Amino acid sequence: MNAKRIAIIVTLGLLTLILSACSGLSLAGLNAAPSSGSARPTTVKVGDLAPEFILKSMTGDEIVLSKLEGRPVIINFWATWCGPCREEFPALVRKYKQYQEQGLVIIGINFQDENSDEGIRTFMRNTLVNFPIVRDTGERVGRMYRVNGLPTSIFVDRKGIVRDIVVGGPMTDDFLDKQIAKIN
Repeated sequence: MNAKRIAIIVTLGLLTLILSACSGLSLAGLNAAPSSGSARPTTVKVGDLAPEFILKSMTGDEIVLSKLEGRPVIINFWATWCGPCREEFPALVRKYKQYQEQGLVIIGINFQDENSDEGIRTFMRNTLVNFPIVRDTGERVGRMYRVNGLPTSIFVDRKGIVRDIVVGGPMTDDFLDKQIAKIN
């Protein structure tokens, strides 16, 4: 074997070692903004602080979960291809309009969706979405929130504590009223 071939094999071996060492690192905190002195968990659990995320909305606004403390929050993971997601959107739009003055925030997180940004914007226009929509293109937030099915909704109270996790849908107006009462 010539010296050049040995150098390539050694270099590839070193790169493999470096990559395998790095794959064990947690990437959850890369986009996390500092919260008000308390460490947030990196996975969701009812009764704990909601894991931090920072995502850009489809309108370009930055959504930072920790900055919403003091307000009740519904985090709704959805996709344009998901029938139950599409069915529950009108109820979410109505509830946001009804409770927005009381501080309610709804964040729609588009997840596992191959649709283009323009396809998402078309969906937003067609469903008259009145709350922020963000994309979780790398699925980092979905992993932190353990999203295994769509839709998945996380109900977070004014202190930032996860009060309920609802997988499946569609959620009705009555169901949402009861959930909002728990976090309001």
